[in-house]
Amino acid sequence: MDDFLIIGGGIFGMTAAIELKRRGYKVSLINPDTIPHPLAASTDITKLVRMEYGSDDEYFHMAELCIDRWHEWNDRFGEELYHEIGLLMLTKAHIDAGQNSYEQHCLQKLSEAGYTLNRLNPTILKEQYPAVNSEVYTDGNFNPKAGYVESGRVIEKLKDYAQTLGVTIHENQTANEIIIENNRVIAVKTSEGQTFTCGHTIVAAGAYTPYLLPELHPYMKSTGHSVFWLKPKDPKLFSPPLLPNFTADTSNTGWYGFPFSPKTGVLKIGRHTDGLPVHPIKDKRDIKTSEVDDLWNFVKNTFPKLQDAELVYTRQCLYTDTLDGHFWIDNHPEIKGLSVSTGGSGHGFKMGPVLGEMTAVMAEGKSHQYSNRYRWRNLTRETKQVEEARFIKSRIQ
Repeated sequence: MDDFLIIGGGIFGMTAAIELKRRGYKVSLINPDTIPHPLAASTDITKLVRMEYGSDDEYFHMAELCIDRWHEWNDRFGEELYHEIGLLMLTKAHIDAGQNSYEQHCLQKLSEAGYTLNRLNPTILKEQYPAVNSEVYTDGNFNPKAGYVESGRVIEKLKDYAQTLGVTIHENQTANEIIIENNRVIAVKTSEGQTFTCGHTIVAAGAYTPYLLPELHPYMKSTGHSVFWLKPKDPKLFSPPLLPNFTADTSNTGWYGFPFSPKTGVLKIGRHTDGLPVHPIKDKRDIKTSEVDDLWNFVKNTFPKLQDAELVYTRQCLYTDTLDGHFWIDNHPEIKGLSVSTGGSGHGFKMGPVLGEMTAVMAEGKSHQYSNRYRWRNLTRETKQVEEARFIKSRIQ
């Protein structure tokens, strides 16, 4: 019998399995479909890694630590999975004009931590980042300590590493029942007819988590967020250093993106907002026509020379949103041998190098330096999503 059974092979589950195995436990992991799962939030070509979290000290320092660890992962896996090309933070108004409190707080945090600010103006933008419409964007900052990770590839490498360590991975096994006796988990049954016994179960099933544990339904929801891949006519103009990762007045618009990737032949643009309700099982991940129209309006105003690009792919990126936007990593308050590690809320992947450690320490009944606010907690309909980088309409109404 395994000491730990992990349900879910995304960034939360895979890192937890690795960390627990490294601590000497017998660990198995089950996952519906293959790993990476084609529809999982972890499965994509790129995820942004940034320290820019507005006024939030904890996320700033967590991201700072993770950036160092992403470099260590590059060395460990002998492959550049994390690409440190920087973050171009653009604003339409002057950052100190009162319309961009998120961006203003980002600069304050970077400065307080000793990072050099590389402030922008229309002249600098026109010279250094010619793809950007410097008549619309008049201010901002470039932070070289930021980048992106090849998220789908990361999961592939973590899977291989986990198996090398001795983690047993069962693909195409869909958990559908957690068996409890005497208020303790003893096994997990799957839709495919298998039963997995274990000493301790960790549910890291992303948006499926509240369907396995209905008591979490009041605290989290699944939301869809539009993602677009475009194939530019002039890739060089949209490649580093002429275009790094970017946010475009994001706290007022939600828009962000990545430069042209030679591996995929596209650049990716997404929108980080409150999103649309999406059922993780029943609903399709289609993009609405109005969202495509919003993309082209954004491109016209931000990257005029991208208007002739081909839109080659769209999808709804599925977030597991907790009501307050924080992770949910804790032991079940009533059932023994049961833990939860989920609630990425659109910013979990960048924290991958610390998530497994947090989950393992929690499952052992100990405390991690970053674990307190991610514990099991009581949230209500009045709870506000707190991540300042998101465009939340209700904040500006």
